[in-house]
Amino acid sequence: MAKHRRDVAKDSIIKSMLPANTGLDIFESSAGRGELAIELQDAEHRVRVSNFKPGSLQFDIPEDIVNLEAGLPYEDASFDVIICREVIEHIACNLPLLKEFARCLRPGGTLILTFPNKLSLPSRLYHLFTGFYNGLKSPINPGVFFGEAHVNLISYHEMDYLLRDSGMSQVVGRSSDIRPGAWLTAPLIPVVRLLTWYFLFQYKKKAQEHRKDKPEFVAYNREIYEAITSTELLLGKDVIMSARKN
Repeated sequence: MAKHRRDVAKDSIIKSMLPANTGLDIFESSAGRGELAIELQDAEHRVRVSNFKPGSLQFDIPEDIVNLEAGLPYEDASFDVIICREVIEHIACNLPLLKEFARCLRPGGTLILTFPNKLSLPSRLYHLFTGFYNGLKSPINPGVFFGEAHVNLISYHEMDYLLRDSGMSQVVGRSSDIRPGAWLTAPLIPVVRLLTWYFLFQYKKKAQEHRKDKPEFVAYNREIYEAITSTELLLGKDVIMSARKN
């Protein structure tokens, strides 16, 4: 089965975030059928994948059956790159898994995550009128098997914080999927940028956990501001983040 055009675009950005050399040790968590993994293997990388249960993988790639909620069965510093593609929103507690990813990365290694863009303008408008977000548009039905629904939507700035708390830095955010209808919300971009600037840099400058009166906090807020007010992340349906292990 051919990849959907949205997956082609997403995987193209993921591959652009890889270190620029061959022979990398790459782990893709919950890789599904393994389309991206086989492309990386064909590009002369050493690839290992996991899935929650057997039967999904369709290519000859080393596969482990792993419950990501229970940790990773790998030694410290095992991989140059870890990819977690459209999985993290299915995990109830993100921080323990992110710390496991960091543990299994070599120093300077790259972590790449993709997940639904909770803070896109279409998603914000949907939330305004329904109380739900794109990616979780209605309540999860009782009895749905845990992990098969989006149980933990997370925003860009929340993920940035968790990545840094896990020992990562040099965080970069992109989006690969801007739907035509999203452009209808584009007239709101200047207003959103202005209000976001005010609340990130001016509002309650000395609130204890959100202080804005020190240069290092201003610099961090500026990084977040530039990311979440970019046209890509204001209109895109997904987020693709990369970070490097310190």
